[in-house]
Amino acid sequence: MVMINRIARKLGNLTYGTVESIFRIYEHSNLSRAPGLADIPKYKKRQGGLGTTTYGEWCYTVGLFQGILKLALPAERPLKILDVGCGVGRLYLAARPSMNEEDHYTGLDLSKRCIDICKSTYKEDNATFVYYSTNNSYYKSKEANNLQPWPLEDNSFNMVTALSVWTHLREEDWVFYLSEVKRVLSPGGKAVISFFVLDKDYDAALPRKTDEISPYYPQQKNKWIFDKGAYGSKNWLCPAWVSVPEVAIGVREHAFLDAIEKAGLRISRFHSGSWKDQPALFFQDIVELEHKLD
Repeated sequence: MVMINRIARKLGNLTYGTVESIFRIYEHSNLSRAPGLADIPKYKKRQGGLGTTTYGEWCYTVGLFQGILKLALPAERPLKILDVGCGVGRLYLAARPSMNEEDHYTGLDLSKRCIDICKSTYKEDNATFVYYSTNNSYYKSKEANNLQPWPLEDNSFNMVTALSVWTHLREEDWVFYLSEVKRVLSPGGKAVISFFVLDKDYDAALPRKTDEISPYYPQQKNKWIFDKGAYGSKNWLCPAWVSVPEVAIGVREHAFLDAIEKAGLRISRFHSGSWKDQPALFFQDIVELEHKLD
């Protein structure tokens, strides 16, 4: 049965990739108001990433974050962006329309394959891609579990982005890498991060989280109930269905706010996500952070 499922998956991927390639030939000749979509990597390369692979969701995410990042741009130029967990470049395509010749983007990822794909796909002088080796029980379980600082200098970026990275971090890692955001972010800079916050909107949504398909995302509502402690934590929780906690981890609001405070950061803007079965900009919660004022 395992072999049959594997073969079926490969055939499905081959079919999807072929159909998409044909579609995109005609699609791109008609694009007129969507910068960057023509540069979305081909399906085979997107499979090298650790998250979303479908062309439609890439288009949605790139377009949405073009606007979100534009609103969060720091006043100081040149723009120096660090994209943590860059995958195969979704947020690079989102950030690129806001960048000029003096600006620079650095993508950081724990997948050597992702970094290699980015280097071969995006050849612009304003982009650098850095491999960072670390452990994650879901994505990279064989690496040594050592919390190592990013190979980046203090105060070297005025924008940090991370799309669904803290979603896959246990409590210790979550807190440590938040302090790394503070370390590399220059005063006046902004950090834009998405994950799951278990706040009052989540609590209000719990009675609605049945096995019905949500009108806000194409999954059952009760898939996104965080009721199991991640490695025994009281404040970092995961759904009961996950194979390992790092598949999806949410943090209770008071613990989230406490971690932000201890890291020396503060919230400048917060967008609650549609995973709480409500109208929203994006599926996950999006938080914009900056240095805490003294």
